[in-house]
Amino acid sequence: MDSSYLDYVAQACMDLTEAMAAVSNEVERDTLITNHIKKVWAVVPPVEDFKKNLEWVNVSEPISLAQQCFEKVVVLDFWTYCCINCYHILSDLAHLEKIHKSDGGLVVIGVHCAKFNNEKNSGNILSAVQRYGIHHPVVNDADSAMWEALGIRCWPTLLILGPGNKPLFVITGEGHKDELILYVGATMRYFVSRISLTPLPISLNTHVKAKDKDLLYFPSKLALNPFYRGRGEEPFLAISDTGHHRVLLTDCSGIVLRIIGGTEPGFKDGKVNEAQFNSPQGICWLTSTVLVVCDTNNHALRAIHLDEGSVEVLVGTGEQAAVGDHGGKCLGLQALSSPWDILLYTTPDLDMSVRPLLPPPPPPPHGQAAPDKEDNVKLDEKEKEKKDEKRRVLVIACAGSHQIWALFLDNTIWWKYKSYSEGTCACIAGSGAEAARNSAYPNTAAFAQPSGLALRLGTSPEIFIADSESSSIRRIALSTGQVSTLCGGDRNPLNLFAYGDVDDIGVDAKLQHPLAVAYCESTKTLYIADSYNHKIKKVDIGPQKVTTLYPTMIETTDPANFNEPSGLSISSDGKYLYIADTNNHCIKILNLTKNVCQEFKVRLPDPTFVEPENLILYKNDLFVNRKCGNLIIYFNVNLDAETKNVKFTPGAPQNWHVCVRDENNVDVTTDEFEFVGCSRKGTKLPGRVEMRLRNRTDKTHFRLYLSFQTSLCDAAVCFAHSFTIRSTILVRDSVKMVESYKITCKVNPVHRGDLKSEPIKT
Repeated sequence: MDSSYLDYVAQACMDLTEAMAAVSNEVERDTLITNHIKKVWAVVPPVEDFKKNLEWVNVSEPISLAQQCFEKVVVLDFWTYCCINCYHILSDLAHLEKIHKSDGGLVVIGVHCAKFNNEKNSGNILSAVQRYGIHHPVVNDADSAMWEALGIRCWPTLLILGPGNKPLFVITGEGHKDELILYVGATMRYFVSRISLTPLPISLNTHVKAKDKDLLYFPSKLALNPFYRGRGEEPFLAISDTGHHRVLLTDCSGIVLRIIGGTEPGFKDGKVNEAQFNSPQGICWLTSTVLVVCDTNNHALRAIHLDEGSVEVLVGTGEQAAVGDHGGKCLGLQALSSPWDILLYTTPDLDMSVRPLLPPPPPPPHGQAAPDKEDNVKLDEKEKEKKDEKRRVLVIACAGSHQIWALFLDNTIWWKYKSYSEGTCACIAGSGAEAARNSAYPNTAAFAQPSGLALRLGTSPEIFIADSESSSIRRIALSTGQVSTLCGGDRNPLNLFAYGDVDDIGVDAKLQHPLAVAYCESTKTLYIADSYNHKIKKVDIGPQKVTTLYPTMIETTDPANFNEPSGLSISSDGKYLYIADTNNHCIKILNLTKNVCQEFKVRLPDPTFVEPENLILYKNDLFVNRKCGNLIIYFNVNLDAETKNVKFTPGAPQNWHVCVRDENNVDVTTDEFEFVGCSRKGTKLPGRVEMRLRNRTDKTHFRLYLSFQTSLCDAAVCFAHSFTIRSTILVRDSVKMVESYKITCKVNPVHRGDLKSEPIKT
């Protein structure tokens, strides 16, 4: 079929749209559509069939248009799985399939024509099909043969074929759900006598082998808890378990503490065990007990209140914002478009320090005294307090509208002296056009599907943005709003195909669809999840130099293989990078000092084991050599200085004992370890234990519990106080045969919340 025929169909569809706008009743509209079908049907030839030997997903055998679809109405969806616009119409197609599920005459086929090289791989397409819940057949047209033959020009394009594989309607872009349903319905009615009801060989997630589901299913974003204080009951890490439509909270060893949301998509507030999300992405700690989540497919921000055990909508209506909406409404009244990432920025009023100087006050009226100098000083102090007062702003990467938005949690003066009242949500950068245009004026800049955010504070605060469709890292100066490029992309703002895998400086470096960034202030380094290159890269901010990291797995020394990593979070000391390895369905920890990686094993707690009360976490890991190495621990307990009148009871035993559990929380204290020249328990402090691995083990870590039962007294009464120190023993080949540690713990027996740990390694 010559591509000029499709141009003819497209022009006929434009004429139809114009004619339909001029009629006012349904009968006239249906007549126009029927006449369009008759006219086009008489002129256009059928489209050519798919090439042979293409790979398919969701079918048990390849599909032929000429053989299996000749007597059906077919919707061909030309898409690529990186494209946010393609992502948006999937719900339209699912709704269409639901409408015509019973009649069996409609076939939807996704024709995947890749933009990026990474998207040409059928395994990656299968992952996208699973992640997005696509149930119709998808063909991997890796060479875009049908795209070229028909003259398709953009993603997404929907081509509606009548019986005989003749194209009748062309729909380009998103936001045409009503037209799609109208045109397909009219076509089904017009050709009802010619449509076959023979089913197609649909078989979900087959033809290309899928990965087995685990506790995590396409985890996308993650956030270390900045308020974490090392308590056993505190969440350490929040994970958007996107494929399961939920959020997981874990402790520092990976044990799941809370699950918010269910495994099925939905949009429901209420109790955390009843709430529903739809493909959550970015996640941010607002306080120690409040999380904000980008509920991407619901086009909303949701707030999780851990102390209250509830979920509520913060911003969003559940419907996608209209094109051209720049916001300005409050909270639940403001629509968003696919919020993908979020961060919290705490700032004074941005323009307070550069406001124009006011003229001196006029002299007092005749007969009145001039203001006292002390009054002026008080006014200056109030002005300073106002200037230094911090305002909280949630910055949002809205991938669907190609913009950066903000939710102002306090009354705030923003760029150009613009005031935003508390609760206002508005666009702060990006025109809405999809491009990579830099500008000193943030509203005239343009982004291309921004998908990751990282904050840099200091004298010149800025936000780094993973601008995925331009394959670049952009930046916004938080003092002025100026938008510029840090690295990747192209100097031509309209070239969104300047991707690759090149380590270089600035724009000469090349990335492929990066989805996440994380910044380390101590080293002035930005880390990038270069998703479609399956790599972690770093950028030295000053020279803008991009370098690829090549970590090895700590257990095996094999190279760490990532598969479309899309989330990053860095520890406060800048030593560890937590990575959402999305298509590997896991979380990894990259030790940036040693350039080694290990899996952060997320797992459910053993229901038969309850951790001791008054738990103190020893944040530093202990190490033991895999080849029957020795581990020596010297330990002592001191009372906090605040407990001036409390003493250890003279002569009373200070009992302690050691317990070691494996990754399944099974007690292996004496099965895996032998105690050398000492017991696993005692009655005196300070204490010492020496443990040796009985045999070489394949296990990678154990959990150590060092429990104390102390006898204390004050001036009036004697009493007991118990607590437990928990640490992780890592089993490695590379450590010394004898490793020793000194742990000193300060405790406050009066207030459980004042437990403190001061570990020291010798």
